[in-house]
Amino acid sequence: MKMNKKITAMILSAVIAAAPVAAPVMEAQTVAAATTTTKTLKNTWSKDGRYYYDQNGRKVTGVKKIGRYTYVFAKNGRLVTNRPYYRYNSRIYYKIARNGRATRLSTVETLAAIRYQRCGNNLKKAFNWSSSLRYVANYRVARKNATYYAQYGFQRGCGDCYVQAATFYQMAKVAGYNAKYVSGYVAKGKGKAPHAWVEIKIRNRTYVYDPNFQSEYGKKGYTGYQIRYGQKGTLKYYKNK
Repeated sequence: MKMNKKITAMILSAVIAAAPVAAPVMEAQTVAAATTTTKTLKNTWSKDGRYYYDQNGRKVTGVKKIGRYTYVFAKNGRLVTNRPYYRYNSRIYYKIARNGRATRLSTVETLAAIRYQRCGNNLKKAFNWSSSLRYVANYRVARKNATYYAQYGFQRGCGDCYVQAATFYQMAKVAGYNAKYVSGYVAKGKGKAPHAWVEIKIRNRTYVYDPNFQSEYGKKGYTGYQIRYGQKGTLKYYKNK
């Protein structure tokens, strides 16, 4: 009997030793999958200010008035900035500031932009185009303003010194140059003759651009392009007060 108890105890010890050790009980935890939610932008600017989203959350393209200002967005939705002139279509051009605010060009400015593009966006070629206009003296034209002169020249392809200067002035201005249309007189023989020319300030220096002088004396080796007042081989200019 004692032997049986001893054997039973030995068997029980062997069974306990062979049993796997139970893992320690830990508090159950639920780990949620990480999720990122992107807020859809509507009727607002992107954070970098390069895009604007409409009421459906889509990037705006084309011309869009936002608040008090007009903006132009490219086909990819990016805001167009810092353009002295920007072709929106064959008839509409805009001047666009660095902050993207756009102003539609006037009729004469649009004509100037179109002509300047045809001149390869080159100031010298634009000057040569103005100086090549067929000279036609017209007293009625000469009594108008620079806007009328330029539009007359762009549309008719002819005109006098007022028209030649005004067309170049408008192209230079549209291209972003600090240009000024000037009317006055030039010394001619013992007297003075009514005349018009253009001033452009470059690096704080003022230069004269005289398309009419170029057309009259260019073949003789003289130039009216980017000259200085009082320069040898040029005219003596008198500005109107």
